[in-house]
Amino acid sequence: MRSMVLLAPVFVVQCVLAQPEAIEFTIDPGVRDGAYSGRVYLALAPSGSAGTPREQMNSWFGPPPLVAWDVENVPPGEAVTLSGFDLMHVGQHGDTWRTGEWTAQVVARVSPDSPKPGEGEGDLYSEPVVIDMGAAEGDVLGSFTLDRVHTKPVFEETERTKLFTVESAMLSHFHGRPIEMRASVTLPDSWFGDDERTYPVVYYVTGFSGNEREVLRYMARMPHAELIGDTIVVGLDATNYWGHSVFADSAVTGPWGAALTTELIPALEAAYRGAEDAEHRYVTGISSGGWGSLWLQIEYPETFAGVWSHVPDPVDFHAFQTVDIYAEGANIYNYADGSPRPLGRRGDEVMLWAQDFIERERVLGPGGQIGSFEAVFSPALENGTPAPLFDRDTGAIDPTVAEAWTAYDIRRKLEHEWEDKQVALAGKLRVYGGSMDNFYLGEAVGMLAAAMKSLGADEEIVVIEGLPHTFHWEGDADMWQTIAERWESVGR
Repeated sequence: MRSMVLLAPVFVVQCVLAQPEAIEFTIDPGVRDGAYSGRVYLALAPSGSAGTPREQMNSWFGPPPLVAWDVENVPPGEAVTLSGFDLMHVGQHGDTWRTGEWTAQVVARVSPDSPKPGEGEGDLYSEPVVIDMGAAEGDVLGSFTLDRVHTKPVFEETERTKLFTVESAMLSHFHGRPIEMRASVTLPDSWFGDDERTYPVVYYVTGFSGNEREVLRYMARMPHAELIGDTIVVGLDATNYWGHSVFADSAVTGPWGAALTTELIPALEAAYRGAEDAEHRYVTGISSGGWGSLWLQIEYPETFAGVWSHVPDPVDFHAFQTVDIYAEGANIYNYADGSPRPLGRRGDEVMLWAQDFIERERVLGPGGQIGSFEAVFSPALENGTPAPLFDRDTGAIDPTVAEAWTAYDIRRKLEHEWEDKQVALAGKLRVYGGSMDNFYLGEAVGMLAAAMKSLGADEEIVVIEGLPHTFHWEGDADMWQTIAERWESVGR
């Protein structure tokens, strides 16, 4: 999950059938040589709003209307008409989206790596134009030329912060094409004074949709930045086409955990004089990164010396946000009495609803938060896509797929493996949930805490009263103080 700005709950409505439901688009031969197959989007934005429709289409909260079509073998230079608004999400705009003027763009998803259509390397898009969505005349609402190509922002290195990349042999073999892993490396001031000196390393796992740059924002927000001291801080990029890898090996996304621990980490620490010592290597993260960092510590107990996990994604699937996925007749959209399940809140006020949120993901395609869970936790179907946990029309959970998810249920994993791993994990687990988590993640942390207590495990797993979906800064300060004390204790 990621941080949030909350808006009122919204629902999809049917458009006015008398109005045109078609657009025309052409791919400029100057931006693409071969035929295009993939998903094409009509992205809208209220006229005068900040940001282009392409920039707003991936927003979680209060997104503007979006329509999509899947096309095959569209040759550059040939005008193609796309008709029918069968795949659309209009959200809070209701039937007002078919009235008045909107700013519009057409976007074609090209990148095989980006979870955000329109923001991936090589994605195509048109110039924003104003169209009248209320028009009742003519065959099409507008004609668009895709003559622009999105390029990935260049990582701006500084003296202390560098970009580190490695082509992963494991992930490349899995996907049958080159896959690059990326990380930012922030060095302490003292690093430049002694070419022989080594340093402890903290690996930061980003929240959902973040990349290697997010760690820089985390350090900028930190109220105790002076505690970082003589530590190398690494920001990991966990993004992929399906969403967030959470650095777990997966039948769909590939061996991200193995690639991190056996390929990226050894290469990075050798290049930047990391301790190359598991006793001085740590992992932390927030939200999806909170889950991923905790998973890494548990799955590779002798690779890391401790985890500080903040408001992690569900760590017990009996509380997968508001759903017990193992319950008979479980439904991700509705409670047993038929009332809708919430997905986001501000305090006690519900702001996001599960069904509407997932309807948006259906239009966007792979890369959304709920689909990302499936991509990591589900078995792969014959075509390589993840087995769906639930029926997208009804919300009914498939108990067979839910059972397969138990391999990634952290509470179950710890209960089943504690006897073998308790020595290697002793004193290494620190998990902070929030009683007022905006995405209903605190209950699962409480369940994990109770389970670990029943095992007699002395780990710091707590639900902080009143904490929303954010860092527990006291716990974060404890991490930096612990790292410094351990480093000083060995005279380094």
